[in-house]
Amino acid sequence: MPIQVRKILCPIDFSQHADRVVGWAAHLAKVHESEILLLHAYHLPVEFQQLEGAYLPADFWDSVKEEAERSLKVYGDKLREAGLDVHEIVREGYPASVIEEEAIAEGADLIVMGSRGLSGLKHLLLGSIAERVVQKSRCPVLTVNHPDDTPEDRAG
Repeated sequence: MPIQVRKILCPIDFSQHADRVVGWAAHLAKVHESEILLLHAYHLPVEFQQLEGAYLPADFWDSVKEEAERSLKVYGDKLREAGLDVHEIVREGYPASVIEEEAIAEGADLIVMGSRGLSGLKHLLLGSIAERVVQKSRCPVLTVNHPDDTPEDRAG
């Protein structure tokens, strides 16, 4: 049975590893003639939510969303210049949940994402977004590590 990959969901966090993740998604999209759905999920870190009296300007979320849309469009424009079919999605929410929901809503056949976005103590406290997505996803997930990762980094 041939494998059909019509839609590739590619969540990115704009970290230094995002270019490599998008590169893998682009390569697979060319091979399979797939549509790429670039996704960025933004949320307020748990640490900030727990601060008493924390103040956010009235237009804070609008600004965050607009900046994410601009940044995601840069990636989308480069992929379109390469002849790929690309759509950008920006959503507020916990990244793992947003990725899972968008994969289902968009009918993604594959998720291509970074293997880690956090490291050190934050990783231990918050868990890995990639691990959660791999555990809960209804479609295959390709995790892309950074070429500078050591074997210890890849082990967790």
